Amino acid sequence: MNILFITSGFRAVYYFFEQSIVEAFQTAGHPCESFSLRSGLDALKLKQQSLQPDLILVLAGLKITTPMLEFIQQTQGKSAIWLTEDPYYMDWTVSLAPYFDYIFTIDQAALEQYRQLGHPHVYHLPLGTDPGLFRPSEVSEEYRSDICLVGVPYSNRIELIEFLLRRTDYRIQIVGRGWGRYYNEWMKQPGQTVALVNAWVNPETAVNYYNGAKIVLNIHRLSDEKYNRNRAGIIAKSINNRTFDAAGCEAFQLTDYKAELNQHFEEGSEMISYQNKEELLEKIHYYMVHDDERRQIAVAARQRVVTAHTFGHRIDHLLRQLQP
Repeated sequence: MNILFITSGFRAVYYFFEQSIVEAFQTAGHPCESFSLRSGLDALKLKQQSLQPDLILVLAGLKITTPMLEFIQQTQGKSAIWLTEDPYYMDWTVSLAPYFDYIFTIDQAALEQYRQLGHPHVYHLPLGTDPGLFRPSEVSEEYRSDICLVGVPYSNRIELIEFLLRRTDYRIQIVGRGWGRYYNEWMKQPGQTVALVNAWVNPETAVNYYNGAKIVLNIHRLSDEKYNRNRAGIIAKSINNRTFDAAGCEAFQLTDYKAELNQHFEEGSEMISYQNKEELLEKIHYYMVHDDERRQIAVAARQRVVTAHTFGHRIDHLLRQLQP
């Protein structure tokens, strides 16, 4: 299958996603060429004409123009969109669905919504990971911590970090853009044990922080976060890609409970979740002193990732849904 892959238009981690997707198609024996939205509609028409793709695949779709959508809709061959920000921007993404033959979404609740709207071909397809990049490794002291959180300061993350700072004296490492003003307030209080890298870090660097932490804290974004565009209030059911990335590093993680977690990892032996702050605190205390158990769970999580959750697995699944 010959594939024209229209990239998201986003920077930062999307560069890694897009590179991994192209490599996965090519590894599976399917020629795949990327196209940047910045090149414009005329360039897209020329690319489609020269390539004559069997499949046009759009990633995310939040920056694509209506003329491009209309062009994709009328081309020969199959079209698909992989919606990687669901359900947080569904005010916008529901309007994209009619332009495509196939809808792939990272979230089960979003899938149910698209089906209710009548789309005939909707599938759940989480993002994967690259276990060659997200892998266990020894790291220097600067990356070591008791608890590490990588990500932006959503309200529930801020609340939980402040809770842990009040109730524990563990060394907490935060990595992500936007935490500066919260960190400055925390540091006014004596005896704080929190460190901050107030910047987005590339996946190669995130790997070091995952490997250096005794516990990676994985807190999912709230469905009603103020930055969202989700007026229907669709509550996410699925786990994020960080779950797979950290597991790929053989990093032990505590993640807030999601209904779909058990579809990807075995609760208790491959992944540990919590449902409230007190349960989180209890499990942090427990696993901080049970090194062998923590290690066994992390090793099992890595094994599950390698056998089921790579970008190669995701692309294989996508292609199977396109079969007549």
